[in-house]
Amino acid sequence: MPKFFGTDGVRGKAGEELTVDLALALARAAALTFRPKKVLLARDTRLSGPALSAACAAGLASGGANVFDAGVLPSPAVSHLVAREKFDLGLVISASHNPPEDNGLKFYNPVGLKLSVEDEEMVEGALGLDHVGPSFGAIHAFLAAREKYLGLLRSLVKGLGLSGTKIVLDCAFGATATVAPEIFGESGAELYLLGAEPDGARINASGAAAPSLLSRTVREVSADLGIAFDGDGDRALFVDATGAIVEGDQLMAALAPYLFAWGEIEKKAVVFTVLANLGAEAYLRERGFAVLRVPVGDRFVAWAMRENEIDLGGEPSGHIVFRRYTATGDGILTGLLVLSYLRQLGKSLRELVSPVPMYPQVRKDVPVANQEGILAQKDVQTAIAEAEQILSGKGRIVVRPSGTQPLVRIMAEGPEEKILREAVERVAEAVRRADQLISGSTAA
Repeated sequence: MPKFFGTDGVRGKAGEELTVDLALALARAAALTFRPKKVLLARDTRLSGPALSAACAAGLASGGANVFDAGVLPSPAVSHLVAREKFDLGLVISASHNPPEDNGLKFYNPVGLKLSVEDEEMVEGALGLDHVGPSFGAIHAFLAAREKYLGLLRSLVKGLGLSGTKIVLDCAFGATATVAPEIFGESGAELYLLGAEPDGARINASGAAAPSLLSRTVREVSADLGIAFDGDGDRALFVDATGAIVEGDQLMAALAPYLFAWGEIEKKAVVFTVLANLGAEAYLRERGFAVLRVPVGDRFVAWAMRENEIDLGGEPSGHIVFRRYTATGDGILTGLLVLSYLRQLGKSLRELVSPVPMYPQVRKDVPVANQEGILAQKDVQTAIAEAEQILSGKGRIVVRPSGTQPLVRIMAEGPEEKILREAVERVAEAVRRADQLISGSTAA
């Protein structure tokens, strides 16, 4: 497995885990691995972004690539434009939903998909290579990228008229703040904007990673619904008119039968991750849909959709991929498409999703100093087995290390919330103890 890459590229605290030197080295290694002639580069609004972007541009150019720097732009725009503008590689400097002090690197292949694990291993294998090949590439500003992305969105959702619809839009102080207000404003909707200033010091202070402000504002202004993006704009989280959050799996389950009937998707199949709600899966299966589950991470969703020719997939967190339109999750496009589907159906968001049953889920993130090997600890394995016994076959528990932050994530699902909480806390306490033991032995 790659050393630096996680479930969604490379991430870490900027200047400590993700340094300028590492960014330059990884970008240069990618150039030596794939030998791209043209690379599209963009970033979100984080304060560390310009320095890390400059380092990546230098690394790519030193490996012979010509770099086209789009500045601040949502990461899905890079996914789109890499494929449509015939770039050989895309790179976004972003840590997505992580806090402002973090940053990361996301690479996209020529068809707009995030790199496979095998490709990531090849990049890391090239870290120590000397450059042998063509001379330095050039670095160009690519200011037209924003307008090209806006034009693409307009073409994919033509003539969307939302006059009379009241929407709260939360851009999380991130990359969507440079695009979303304009494209949604063109629809004629009445907009209430949150986090609409590109501010790297506050990125993800609101938005999909912190939706409480969105929920409260929707209620206060009596909006029809709210849409929140994360820092780089690859996810969209919806709340209904009551301020209740609509998870991505519930939304996909509700939409899928309509999308199939309309010819928007060709197969009665959806890709979910292991975290998707059992209620959403049951709803789909009752309607003749196959449900394929993959590991957490929109990369795994997108690759599974491509390999199995499935047109709809995503995660509860709001990464939703409509493969007819895009290779990866695009929060702005998701918002526009869902609004168009609601208008076509003549339904409110709550009316759309209410038939989909959602089993209670309890989730807990446990901070750890050492992720490696912690789930293999005997006490942790015992606690997981005990939690499964507590659930008595009427639910499930998923325990996994985060691929983007120093956390162990625990999720239990089933019909009785009290029992779920007991099961989750039992595992969480075992993880805390194991981390203390591992940290103590490492320090010694």
